[in-house]
Amino acid sequence: MFASLSVGAEVPNPLAENGFEKFGSKWILPEELALRRDLDSLEDIVKRTIPLRRQVDLAVADNALRWQKQQATSKLIDQIANIMRRSAVGTDEEKKVQKQVDQLKEASRELRDGVDPKRLGAQPHMRAMLESLTLMHQQAAVLAVRVERASAEINQVYQKLSDTTRNWLEAHPEVSIGPLSRTEQIGQITRKARASIDLDDVPMYLQGDQKRVGVVLSDQFPTVVTICPKDNRLILTSNMAYTAGLRNLGGTVPVTLPCGHETKARTGKLSQVRMGSATLLDISVIVLEPSDEHLGGFIGLKLLQAWNPTFAKSGISLSLDASNQTSTASR
Repeated sequence: MFASLSVGAEVPNPLAENGFEKFGSKWILPEELALRRDLDSLEDIVKRTIPLRRQVDLAVADNALRWQKQQATSKLIDQIANIMRRSAVGTDEEKKVQKQVDQLKEASRELRDGVDPKRLGAQPHMRAMLESLTLMHQQAAVLAVRVERASAEINQVYQKLSDTTRNWLEAHPEVSIGPLSRTEQIGQITRKARASIDLDDVPMYLQGDQKRVGVVLSDQFPTVVTICPKDNRLILTSNMAYTAGLRNLGGTVPVTLPCGHETKARTGKLSQVRMGSATLLDISVIVLEPSDEHLGGFIGLKLLQAWNPTFAKSGISLSLDASNQTSTASR
C-alpha cells in the first residue's frame, strides 16, 4: 500500500508495513476482527444465559416449595398415624389403620411432584437445562479470557507504534487508525458477562449418582468431568488429554479411581485447568488408557480448596470464592 505525500511523490505506508489492514475508513490490525467476533459471541451467550438461568432458578424455587409442602404433609400424616395407632393397638382395627395410613401416604406421593433438592439435578428436564447452562458457562469462560488477552496484546501494539509511524500519521490527517473496539467498551462487555453468567457459580448436574461439572483444559478445550469431594487428583480420559495437547506421558502405573475401579494409567502435566473462577496451573494429571474411555474424567474437590468450594443447597451448582483468581494445584 502507498499513500501520497505530495504531487508526484509516494512513500510507503508504514501502517501496511506493520501489519495493519484497511477496514472501512480505518486502518486496523487483523486480530481486531477476531476480537470483535469474540465480543459479539460473548454478548450473545449472555443474552441466551440470562433467560435460561432465570428458568433454572424458577424451577429450583418451585421444587423447593413443593418439597417443603410434601415434607410437611408427610410429617402431619405421621403425627395422625401415631395417634391412630395408639388408639388401635391390640384391636382388630390396628391393621386397618395401618393400611389407611399407607394409602394416605401413597395418595400424597402421587399428588406431589417435588423431589429432594439433592436429586433435582438428575431430573430429565432440569438436567437438560443444566447441561446447556454448563456449555454456555464454559464458552463464556473461554471467550472472556481470550478477549481480555487479545485486547491487551492489541493495545500493546498501538502503544508501541514507532515515532516514524506516529510522525507519518501526523503528516496524513486523512488516515484514521483503530483500535476497532475501545478498551472501556471491552471492559464493560466482559464485566457484564462475568456478572450475568456468574463464573463463580459453576452449574452441576447429576448423572446417576455422579456430580458432573464443566472444566476448560488449556484455556481452549471445554469438557465435563465428575467431581469427587474426597479426592485430590485430576483424571482425564485419553481423548481429553490428546485434545488438550498432552503428548509426553509417563509410563503405565496402576491406579484406583474414585469409583473404586482398579486400572492402569499414565501420568502427565497440564499447563492449565479452569473451572469457573478457579485456575489451576501446572497441574499433574492421570491419563486413562483408551480402553477406559467410558469411565470419563474426574476432578478432586480438594484441588479447589483455595477457592473454598461449596455445594449449593439447591444441589445444582458449586460456588467458588472469587477472591483467589489464580492458584496452583499444590496450594
